[in-house]
Amino acid sequence: MFLYSLKLFGSNWVKALKFFLFYVVVWGLCLALLVPVFFAFKDIVLAFFKDAQLLSAFSGVFQGTVGVGLYSLIATAYDIIVAVFAADVGLAVYGLIVLFFILPFLLNVGKYTFCEMLYSYMTSKTQIGFFSALMRGLKKSLLFALVKTIYNLLLLGLVVGAVYALGLVSDATFVKYLLPLVLFVLLVLVYTFNQLTVLGWIPAIIVFDCNVFSGYRRGIKAVGRHFWTTLGTTTIYFLLFWLLVTVFGIYTMAVLVPLMSVLLCVYNMVVFFFSQGMRFYFNSAHILTPKKLEEVDNINKTAYIL
Repeated sequence: MFLYSLKLFGSNWVKALKFFLFYVVVWGLCLALLVPVFFAFKDIVLAFFKDAQLLSAFSGVFQGTVGVGLYSLIATAYDIIVAVFAADVGLAVYGLIVLFFILPFLLNVGKYTFCEMLYSYMTSKTQIGFFSALMRGLKKSLLFALVKTIYNLLLLGLVVGAVYALGLVSDATFVKYLLPLVLFVLLVLVYTFNQLTVLGWIPAIIVFDCNVFSGYRRGIKAVGRHFWTTLGTTTIYFLLFWLLVTVFGIYTMAVLVPLMSVLLCVYNMVVFFFSQGMRFYFNSAHILTPKKLEEVDNINKTAYIL
């Protein structure tokens, strides 16, 4: 499934580029909305990050300093949040709404639209534009984006609570050696679980033309048919992602996050088609037929000959 998702991505790189550009535009819009927040709180943030050792600690990935850097980052992030809310509650809430509601809401609309484009290609090699797909599925994409954003906010709350709890552990040995490992495993497990529960969500809505809640149930059922294969592949996906972030720094997320979003949309569609035993085009000249469906075709051919 992973290899065929890469092949499908390669044959639809123009569609992927359009979605990537949509991703960039949405981020640019939200950053523009965050300009008042930036100028209001930049002095507070810079004051907390004035200690250069906080950032330089991450340069020693293999020198045992990552744990200290992570611990300092968690503590500093908490202090910044407290200071920001103390300075201006209204503007702080506005910033959170833009960053954690408006931004993911618009991105989820784009993901649904991109999957609509992939579905047309996979089933009939039909080429539709991003705007056409957006208009065609706008009603369902808006409702999906709303529900998915709320769902992710609940998950984010659990992650923030767990990370804050880890930041309360002050044992030097734990901080230096175990904190990076525990935090790494936590992030991989949480985001893998999230991906498994929402992996078939959009494809189910599109393929079965059902509502958001029915699509969620059908998506989970579809993933369950190939649970261990999907779990292993998805875990590897996120292990590679977080390893790249850990080794090269958090700044690489500016490229890795949108790239991961594009790849996961393609991967989700392939997994769902596999789970339903559906044929699909993975490039302009080849159709993939799942093994079970191929066996049925052979039986039908034999029956016809007899």
